[in-house]
Amino acid sequence: MQKTQNIIPIQSDFQIITNVQRMPELIQFIEWYAVPKKFRNPRDQKGFAKKIGVCEDTITNWKNHDAFLPLLQKAMKKWMIDHVPDVIGGLYTKACSKGHAKDVEMYLRISGINNIN
Repeated sequence: MQKTQNIIPIQSDFQIITNVQRMPELIQFIEWYAVPKKFRNPRDQKGFAKKIGVCEDTITNWKNHDAFLPLLQKAMKKWMIDHVPDVIGGLYTKACSKGHAKDVEMYLRISGINNIN
């Protein structure tokens, strides 16, 4: 008699994509590509292709896939949300040190104290 196991699916930020080769590498590429260029490691697509063991033609195919742009946008949004505290910290530092009105106004707007009476 076989024992039945309950299988719990693993949650993923990425949907299943059909007609794509090397899905794990595609996910790595999307996460890398979502990062601003000056923060990427390796810096260029050729170096990243070599790092994950794919040719640049594979990356071109991924970029032309219908699901690429929505997945990229989701990854970019996640990257941006992850860095909001750093941006607010930078804005705080700039508003305190240089005291430009637009920086102070932006900081107060974000904090919810934009109308001081």
